Order: sequence, then C-alpha cells, then structure tokens
Amino acid sequence: SYGKDLGVGLETLLGELAGVEGVEWLRLSYLQPAEIRPSLIEAVAVTPHVVPYFDLPFQHASGPVLKRMRRYGDGAAFLALLAQIRAAVPAAGIRTNVIVGFPGETAADVDALTEFLGAADLDAVGVFPYSDEEGTAGARLDGHLDEAEILARTADVAQFADTVTAARAAARTGETVTVLVESAAGGRAAQQGPEDGRTYLPPGPGRGVGDIVVGRITATDGVDWQVDDGRGTT
Repeated sequence: SYGKDLGVGLETLLGELAGVEGVEWLRLSYLQPAEIRPSLIEAVAVTPHVVPYFDLPFQHASGPVLKRMRRYGDGAAFLALLAQIRAAVPAAGIRTNVIVGFPGETAADVDALTEFLGAADLDAVGVFPYSDEEGTAGARLDGHLDEAEILARTADVAQFADTVTAARAAARTGETVTVLVESAAGGRAAQQGPEDGRTYLPPGPGRGVGDIVVGRITATDGVDWQVDDGRGTT
C-alpha cells in the first residue's frame, strides 16, 4: 500500500532506493497478492539491485476458505499471477505462507490447497496451524476444528510442501545465481529469503561477508543449494 496517500506506488520507492549510493541488494517481502500490479512485477524485473524474489502470503488456495478469511482469490487466480511473474522474471524465487485448519475448512479445501501447491512450483512454503487470536474475526467464526485434526492436516500439508519445494530446488540445478556471502560457509542467493533455505559455497579465498558473487547451482539438499562460484579450493 506504500504511496497510495502520495499518488505514487512502491515502484517509485524501489527506483529511489536503487539510486542510493552503496545499495546493492533490495528485497521485497510479504506482498499481498491482491495488491500486485503488472507495473510492480515489471519494476522488480528491471530495477537495478532489486533481487528476483516474490514473497506472496496466499494463506490458502480454497476460495471458500479465503472468503472466510476475508481475502481475495483462489488457486486458479494465484496460478495466473504466478504465470505473470514468471513471464517477466523467469528465474524468480517465490515463497508463500499457508494456514491450515481455519474454521470451516473441509477435507476438500485441503485437497484444493495441496493441488495448488503441487502446481505452483514454489521455492519455499511456510505451513502454519490455525489458532485463535484474541479480537480477530476468525475467533468468532463457527466451524472450529479439533486441535488434533488441525495438527494432523498441518503435518500432511507440510510434508507435501517439503516434497514439492525440494523438487523445485533440484530442477534449478545448473542455473546461474547471484549469492550474498554471509559467512565462510556461504549465504543466500537472490531467490532465497531469510527463512527460505541456504546456499553453500566451497571453501576458497577471495570472499568476504557482504560480498556478492555469481556461481552455478551444482547440487541441492531439500531447499538448500550448493553453488560453485569458481573460487573453491580442493
């Protein structure tokens, strides 16, 4: 929502930040899917120093559940948005968060969520069990599920999400990526947010914390990547 009161958009802020001396790495986090505009996607694609990364908290993929959450969309709409993003930013890293066990959620709703996750080809998925929060609309809804059922559904969805994100990582083998060095062991690639996995670099000279290096993904382990930047020693 940045800039609505100023008559500008987040794209304007990105352009201004990219022009600040010393800024080399800009990452947008927690972008509401309903607020994503083609111009923002394009800004991420072309603005210098903005990494190819989209953090989109879909929260679910069942239309009825999202409506009860007072959110917009469904799996089909979200897949269409992902297609737009990948058309403009083919190498984009994309993560989401989902909530399992929201009041009124049915087994069919869970199936819709896993069907979406299977088709979305996401790099990282955070799966969280629903719990009441004081003062929220959800706490006043009917159809609350037993805690045991919520946890069982969450475990099933999380296991499935781990499978599809690991497959997505493996499919990236051979890609050339940019990595921010955070320690002697490695750091994170432009497509990886703070909790999305790690990138490991082979031991070697010529790197320091804060450096940005370019290398090729040679192997993966779950959502973690091994990247060869040509500086490793044997």
